[in-house]
Amino acid sequence: MKKSVYRSFPFLILLLGMRIYVFSQNQVRVEAENQHITVFLNRAQIDAKVRATVLTGTSKLIISNVASTIDPNSIQVGGKGDVVIMGVKFKHNYLGNKKRNVLEDSIRITRTEVETLDMLVKVADNERNMLMANASIKNEKDGVTPEDLKEMLDFFRTKLTEIGTRQMQLARQSKEANDKLARLQSQLNSQGGNLNQPAGEIELTVSAKANSTLEINLSYVAHAAGWSPIYDIRAKDVRSDIALAYRANVFQNTGIDWKNVRLTLSTSNPSEGGTKPEVLAQYVSVYEPRPIVARGRGDYNGTLDGKALYSSPAPPEAKMEESIVSTADFVNTIQTTLAVNFDISVPYTVISGGNPEMVDIQNFNLPATYKYYAVPKYDKDAFLTAIITDWEKYNLLPGIANIYFEGTFVGTSNIGNSDTKDSLLISLGRDKKIITKRETIAEYKSRRNIGSNVRESFGYRITLRNTKSEPITIVVEDQIPISQDSRIEVEAEDIQGAEYNKETGKLIWRLTLQPLDNKELILKYNVKYPKGKNIQGL
Repeated sequence: MKKSVYRSFPFLILLLGMRIYVFSQNQVRVEAENQHITVFLNRAQIDAKVRATVLTGTSKLIISNVASTIDPNSIQVGGKGDVVIMGVKFKHNYLGNKKRNVLEDSIRITRTEVETLDMLVKVADNERNMLMANASIKNEKDGVTPEDLKEMLDFFRTKLTEIGTRQMQLARQSKEANDKLARLQSQLNSQGGNLNQPAGEIELTVSAKANSTLEINLSYVAHAAGWSPIYDIRAKDVRSDIALAYRANVFQNTGIDWKNVRLTLSTSNPSEGGTKPEVLAQYVSVYEPRPIVARGRGDYNGTLDGKALYSSPAPPEAKMEESIVSTADFVNTIQTTLAVNFDISVPYTVISGGNPEMVDIQNFNLPATYKYYAVPKYDKDAFLTAIITDWEKYNLLPGIANIYFEGTFVGTSNIGNSDTKDSLLISLGRDKKIITKRETIAEYKSRRNIGSNVRESFGYRITLRNTKSEPITIVVEDQIPISQDSRIEVEAEDIQGAEYNKETGKLIWRLTLQPLDNKELILKYNVKYPKGKNIQGL
């Protein structure tokens, strides 16, 4: 008997130890409160606050409302509280997708409502069928008096009216429930993979000597977020400054909604990396092709007798009124060494997986010079352009610009900072009131044999007409062919004062046309080449 007690004693201690362990591991679930989000061109840094109370001993804080696209190596934890942080771990919770759970719960409840209504409709139909099955009236020989008949008619009328009213109500409720179910299902289907995205959680292990209240600062970088620039360019007329609205399309698919957060847009792109490339030794050698091995007993997948002949690399992983105030009036621009940050003081909400949120960054009035450009060789229309100098100081990124001129949308153009020119040229569209024409001078065009060579002469007449009521400045462009063969000679005979770039063959005339003025330009050149040769490019 004593022996049996003695053997159970260690087991009792083990149980006590397990109980102590269980009660010393406190698990607290809290939700991160996202406060400030720095959105890069690709990725976003999320700064959040977490408040929690932990008991004495070791506790695990399960922090939800965390991006599921987090970079685990970027997690930083700090804050106030008399605790020791023992570990930080990120994990996915495949049951914690609140959006999907809410939608699925709504679908489940609505589907139950539809099934209940369908059952009640069948009950009402059966009641009506049973009532009508017993509606036959017998004659007086069977003991039915007029009084009985009146009583029965009143009964049937009352019951049929009651059943009919109930059927109409049920039909209306059933239609509403089915419409709601269809909308919920469509919403679930439209979200696609967004609702299949697992929830993100950060597990924080802390040790406290006493009960403590914590205020934790949480920061991390998340993928599947960013912003892209978009511009609105408005020109009232050719005597006014350019009004440029600098905006951002902010998008995110991090698995959590950014609700009423302060945004900072950064021109930095973390995906490009910040490490300079290293120049390694560049070796040269004589290329000696290997002999081609005939296929023998091998298959057709690059193997011979079971040995690989080559290995394939692994595939890569996969018009606004002036009185209206916009968020651009609440943006503080901060120039850092490597980037520009636009700090927006107005809170924004950006839904995960939703449409991009348009954010106004800045509004500029840019002094501009207006010129017309024409290339009659390719297009008979003249194009109005605005030329902006010192444009690089406005921190413009490459992007699409919507162009408005004289209150009308004229199209889109590209704008950016990748051009090394001192000025930025913005096309404002076609102007049908500037008429251009390029035609061949037939009497000049000729082909003659000179010894062993052929000499061809080409002549073109370019005519311009300004039908506008004000003078214009126009740049006309054309070209002369360039020879890449010493046997072919190209000679410019008459370019009528044009700027001639012999390396590119480009010709430029800079003209001023008065109202209703006409101008004629002549272009002549000769090409000499050996007889019997077909010359391309003429």
